[in-house]
Amino acid sequence: MTKALNDPLLIAAKGVIYFMLGIIAFAGFFVVLGIPATLIFGADLGADISAAELPQHAYWLIALLLAGVAGLLALGFRFFRDMLRIVQSVGQGDPFIPENAVRLTAMAWIALAINVLALPVAGLGVYIAKLAKEAPGTVEGGVDFGGIILVLTLFVLARVFKHGAAMREDLEGTV
Repeated sequence: MTKALNDPLLIAAKGVIYFMLGIIAFAGFFVVLGIPATLIFGADLGADISAAELPQHAYWLIALLLAGVAGLLALGFRFFRDMLRIVQSVGQGDPFIPENAVRLTAMAWIALAINVLALPVAGLGVYIAKLAKEAPGTVEGGVDFGGIILVLTLFVLARVFKHGAAMREDLEGTV
């Protein structure tokens, strides 16, 4: 068990996951802060919006975009939180537990949701940029095959972990 706790791969994985959780939390804080700020100071933005010849509802679209981004960040945070719990269980020497099967299934659904919900959020961002007559940058839409492979892999791993946990329980029952 000591070897598992000092495994360099697990230490690196935890470091990367904690880093990602920190980045997502940091970004999420400012995105969520921007939603009420956009709505509260919408009147001040209204003058700028009028000067830029944008529709008056543009600040509502910006708030909606921020809410969509906040939702995606929340899903990402949950994904990495579940991943951290799985890595911690591996470090404790007990990865084949029913909770990890549930976590992997949740991670698969989250990955699917992120892939699906990112499309309308990106579309809204492009729409707002076009309203402002700004170049939206590069936005690529379509089916992300890497995301599909991730979702399928997570669902399969969830089944493997569920089966492994059941086998372990059967083995413990016979000993």
